[in-house]
Amino acid sequence: FFYLVGHGVPNSDIENLHVLAKRFFALPQERKEEIALSHCPQSGRGYQRLGENVTQGRKDWHEAIDFYAERTEKEVDLRVFLEPPASLAMDGMEQLRPFVLGRNQWPDEPQGFQAVAETHFRRMADVGGALMRAMADAFGLPGEHFAPLVDRSFWCARVIGYPPLQEAASSSSSVGASCGEHTDYGCWTILAQDSTPGALEVRRSDGTWTVAEPMPGAFVVNLGDMLSVWTRRRFAATPHRVRQTRADRYRTSVAYFFEPNFDAIIHPLESVGTDEAPLFDASFMGSTKPLDRAMQGGGLVYGEHLFAKVSSNFELLD
Repeated sequence: FFYLVGHGVPNSDIENLHVLAKRFFALPQERKEEIALSHCPQSGRGYQRLGENVTQGRKDWHEAIDFYAERTEKEVDLRVFLEPPASLAMDGMEQLRPFVLGRNQWPDEPQGFQAVAETHFRRMADVGGALMRAMADAFGLPGEHFAPLVDRSFWCARVIGYPPLQEAASSSSSVGASCGEHTDYGCWTILAQDSTPGALEVRRSDGTWTVAEPMPGAFVVNLGDMLSVWTRRRFAATPHRVRQTRADRYRTSVAYFFEPNFDAIIHPLESVGTDEAPLFDASFMGSTKPLDRAMQGGGLVYGEHLFAKVSSNFELLD
């Protein structure tokens, strides 16, 4: 985790996005559910009610709208999922297709939400690309080394609302946290927090927790699973969680996940020797079979890892 400043995005624009997010979450429930994920759960896109997102078998006490890059069949080579290093069966391919080719759902209210959000997402794509070039430079590689793997980034964005966690006690005994402990799936998570203090918690290497407090004008950036693969965990995905316990606040955050191409094949970098890499723990949090394989020195197709994670993320309510 680190704070990123000097990114060129005006703080007033970030604050406006939070205002619009709060206005959306304050709408009557039936209005929010006009774009419910449950309308087309195979696409992974849309609004989730409180408790529908699940982490490690426990309900998360937040609501959110999920967006993904909108790709066409010409932009994604689905054939790579039927041959090594992928191990997806044909029936899995049929489940994969509506996800990778899905379309986003946008709310009609509040006015201007879509235009402001899409502008923010485009800016975050530029920030993510700059971070990839910086990582290439850190490992003595050409600046565009990673470009063929991220030039059709299958990005994800989540606009998230967190009511006080205390409210969950009267609603469900199966709620774990505002968002349970996890690592992120791809390259970089670029997070715009509102000013609510004490909510985002990061696990240190010794197992203790620290708080990543909001910093005006700064994004919080954390590393995803693919950086763990590329760098053999020299740059490791960091477990984190959210516990929003301020009774007087409704927290919003906008998380932009800069990811590889859906069909990108990811291997550890040859420039990172196994002798300088931390030992891989087989109990690595939130691991999937593709991630296990890649962390042992093999490879994975990014979309297979992503789909394995997303497929277990929701328990949609009736």
